[in-house]
Amino acid sequence: MPTTRIPNELLQQIRHHYHIVDVIGQYVSLKKSGRNYIGLCPFHSEKTPSFTVSPEKEIFHCFGCGAGGDVIKFVMDIENYSFIEAVNFLATEAGITIPKLEQHIQYEEDEKRLQLIQAHDLAAKLFHYLLLETEHGKEPYRYLLDRGVSKEVIETFQIGFSPPSWDFLKKFLIKRGYSEELLEEAGLLIRNENGSFDRFRNRIMFPIFDAKGRVIAFGGRVMDDSLPKYLNSPETIIFNKSKTIYNLHLAAKEIRKKRQAILFEGYIDTISTWKAGIHNGIATLGTALTEQHANILRRYADEIIISYDSDTAGQQATYKAIELLQPLGFQLKIVQMPQGFDPDDYIRTYGPNSFKEDILTTTITPTAFKLNFIRKEYQLNEESGRLKYIAKALEVIADLPRAIEREHYLRGLADEFKLSIDSLKNDLNQFIYEKRKKKEKTRVNLTLKWNNNINNGNHVFKPNTLYPAFYQAEKYLIALMLKDRKIAEQVKEEIGSDFHVEDFSVLAAYIYSYYSDGNEADIRHFISTLEDERLIQLASHLAMLEMNEEVSEQEFHDYITQVKKHHVDLLIKQKKEEQKKAERLKDFATAAKIGQEIIQLRNPKG
Repeated sequence: MPTTRIPNELLQQIRHHYHIVDVIGQYVSLKKSGRNYIGLCPFHSEKTPSFTVSPEKEIFHCFGCGAGGDVIKFVMDIENYSFIEAVNFLATEAGITIPKLEQHIQYEEDEKRLQLIQAHDLAAKLFHYLLLETEHGKEPYRYLLDRGVSKEVIETFQIGFSPPSWDFLKKFLIKRGYSEELLEEAGLLIRNENGSFDRFRNRIMFPIFDAKGRVIAFGGRVMDDSLPKYLNSPETIIFNKSKTIYNLHLAAKEIRKKRQAILFEGYIDTISTWKAGIHNGIATLGTALTEQHANILRRYADEIIISYDSDTAGQQATYKAIELLQPLGFQLKIVQMPQGFDPDDYIRTYGPNSFKEDILTTTITPTAFKLNFIRKEYQLNEESGRLKYIAKALEVIADLPRAIEREHYLRGLADEFKLSIDSLKNDLNQFIYEKRKKKEKTRVNLTLKWNNNINNGNHVFKPNTLYPAFYQAEKYLIALMLKDRKIAEQVKEEIGSDFHVEDFSVLAAYIYSYYSDGNEADIRHFISTLEDERLIQLASHLAMLEMNEEVSEQEFHDYITQVKKHHVDLLIKQKKEEQKKAERLKDFATAAKIGQEIIQLRNPKG
């Protein structure tokens, strides 16, 4: 987290302005637990809280996925901001002025991101202007009006039009200083053997915004039967489909207010329902709902209404969305669209009031949807088909946590197929038993899974793993060094860089450097000097360890001894290998000499 262009005093002023519990509490439901606060981690899926916030240290750490840092790091992670963006955001909220000189971009990556965003912003303005103010836009403008998209909605969503030219946008942006290479990287141009050309041609253009309201991509729709009907931007360093939620920048306020989001299949349905007065609608973009989408939504909503299309693809997507969202604790409601309709079709046919009053108020539960969905796979007019469906239905019902819910759906099955509810209960209990047994056998340690995702497979630490004594000693020494400058100086004198765990050795070097610069013990300040994500996570993890406030001389000495002992153990192991090699070569004099060295290492005072 470099700070070379922003004065450290200014960063400290920003950090001291905020109480980290207040900031994180806007995104995560926190509960007091001893001296800390805990909650469900916003960065990975979990049912048991492992996300911890320390008001004393002003840092956060998740013991499940490893995420950690100070208030700036939290805002970076939760809002997907760069460092400079997070600092600017917090400074603005706090009323702290950052000198103009210091607002320059700090990294090449930040600079490129900014250029791509600026190029997209210019492209969006051009497309919007062409739609509303030129001859190019007359036909598409009429097309939109005929579909009920008013000028007000066009302006709200900055809808535009790309003309049927191979280089209209290319020439426009190159004249403004953007290189072809950058525009290709932005996904605005495509290159073939003949050169580069505009990706979007003769399409109504829908800008795709990030959560901060910046244009990061486009979706283009044809007005005729050309294929593909919809064309989206490719993924870039500013656009990740698996993390981007369409219309979140406009809908976030209403979603947070209601703690409810309505999930649509695409931007057309979202825009159509916005026009109908539904302002908590969002959509994914050319991809199925992902775990990243779900984790973003957890910051805003407790309840999700799924309103996908009524066709087979839409119903399959609904089933998958239920499977993803339900384990995360969302309350789910499923909209049942009439056959052959999507929300946009329905609103244009029957009007917005009918959609709000007749469709959104008649949702069904996820279990009811699943039972309706799977029954289409079986021939219910045949006995074998009915029995297979009942068995599958019991499997679905067995997933329900509450007995009263299971009873409700069992009675429905019993009534429909004229069966004894007791016999259904017996079979259901067998399914529940088998599911529990299977779960126990195949239980996966999610903690390690999420560590693997965040650290690219390099585990910094693994909870519930038994480590050797030297590892534990090094871990606690580093934790003590973070709390006490004098202890750090003692460790430097006794051990120096001779830590055996590489991450601890690197972190120790940073701690030595931090104190040698004249800094006092302050975990929040220390973490802010680190650039490596893995070290930030490790430092925040160690800072959260439950330890005695005061460490005795004996305890400290024991840690040092364990580290040094392991060094000796490694030397002895090396000497033994050398001794065996000498014996194989029948060099018994050398073998005997090495034997004496081993004895000396084992008994240095002897």
